[in-house]
Amino acid sequence: MGKQYYFAVLCLALILSACTSVHAPSGFLGDYSHFSEEKGEHFRQEYVAEGVDLTKYTKAKVNPVELKYFENAAGTFTEDDSNYLASRLQESLEAELANKYQVLGPAERPDERTLVVSPALVYVKMPERLLNVATAWLIGFQFSKGAAAFEAKLTDGGSGKELALVTEQRKSGGGIKDIKSILIGGFFKFMHAEGAFKRWGQNFVDLGTPESTS
Repeated sequence: MGKQYYFAVLCLALILSACTSVHAPSGFLGDYSHFSEEKGEHFRQEYVAEGVDLTKYTKAKVNPVELKYFENAAGTFTEDDSNYLASRLQESLEAELANKYQVLGPAERPDERTLVVSPALVYVKMPERLLNVATAWLIGFQFSKGAAAFEAKLTDGGSGKELALVTEQRKSGGGIKDIKSILIGGFFKFMHAEGAFKRWGQNFVDLGTPESTS
């Protein structure tokens, strides 16, 4: 019975971890009318301009993360917290994009072969860590989940033309493959958020990868 119980708990955690949703528009993207109610292929909401070929780019550049639209009216996050989250989001995007693209540094100028990503971090929710300690001790399960939401514009490095818009809110980290976040993320301030950051970087790579014909 004990093994069956913990297996059921793990399965439930995996199911709940793969949760994306639509966050309220922050204003960063300006026009949200392009998004449909249907879930995007790579992000919860995504729009690629007609005639755009995202697979042609060989380089990528991530602009500094915009924090102007970050929700912090209650003062939950210190300035250090916000700056840390912004730096981690940028680092995660660059690290994942480097698996496919030549990633340009801050001083390097993008050209027509460069996909420019301009992200805005708009929301982060920390898990209730003390509650998770208590529930994990009692029943072996963490109920309180962290979350994060972002919006991003993709533009052509040569012309500045807008290519695509994406937005997503993600709970409990990067999904069912993010085992670290699933198992222990509820005990840390930002592990779930950082798991989401990494997943978004992976999604950008997928967005710019040709579909397999096999």
